Amino acid sequence: MFWIRVATSIVIAPVAIGAVYLGYPVFHIFVALMAAAIIWEFVHIVSKAGFPPRAVLALWTAIAAIGIAPNNMSLSLAVIAAVWLILLATDERGNRARLSSTQTALLYAGLPAVCLVSVREIGGAETVFWVLAVVWATDIGAYFVGRLVGGPKLAPSTSPGKTWSGAVGGTISAILAVVFLSIAFGMSPTLLSVALALLVSVISQFGDLAESRFKRVHGVKDSGTWMPGHGGVMDRVDGLWAATPVAALICALFGGGMAAW
Repeated sequence: MFWIRVATSIVIAPVAIGAVYLGYPVFHIFVALMAAAIIWEFVHIVSKAGFPPRAVLALWTAIAAIGIAPNNMSLSLAVIAAVWLILLATDERGNRARLSSTQTALLYAGLPAVCLVSVREIGGAETVFWVLAVVWATDIGAYFVGRLVGGPKLAPSTSPGKTWSGAVGGTISAILAVVFLSIAFGMSPTLLSVALALLVSVISQFGDLAESRFKRVHGVKDSGTWMPGHGGVMDRVDGLWAATPVAALICALFGGGMAAW
């Protein structure tokens, strides 16, 4: 299983990096496909079978919102909000206190996807590479340090394989990755960039745990079978999807990407 996972990563990583580098429209199509796959997986996990018309509407809304993002993030978010309200108003159960799986899927897939595209528009490709470096280094570092060191479990009832040593190792790996990436881009690493890397790394780990909890509650091991060794798209981007809104907020607060940090 480990080597299958590695082989799949070797194929997927260059595709993702290439999409980020090429930008519009390749990057936007890539992100839109991820968002669509996440909605598909989310609805199927919750409903166990079928894909209702409401879910189809949510799927196409996410794709449309991502297409609008290069010009106007506010409009993209407005499209998602408008369709979300339509889904709420047409919920046949009439239970407004609980979100339907389709409503939740639209928010979970659509908002981070729009934020990811916006990060590239605000901060350039290098800032998306920064986010990917933090998330990927966190994931890799946590895996290897956790296996080598072991120790107390991080969240045994949610994800028994994760340890506190892995969490710390993942965060340290993320900080090192940011330092090396800054040097590679001809920038001087700053205390601010290190602090932001630590923040985004921790957030990405929370995203990983949240997705693990979601699957455990619904009794599934993997969100899908798209990627051998990894499972589904949700399994692969859980940390990224949690980190991306934070990265977009950082870009907005500092008025730019990693060069401004």
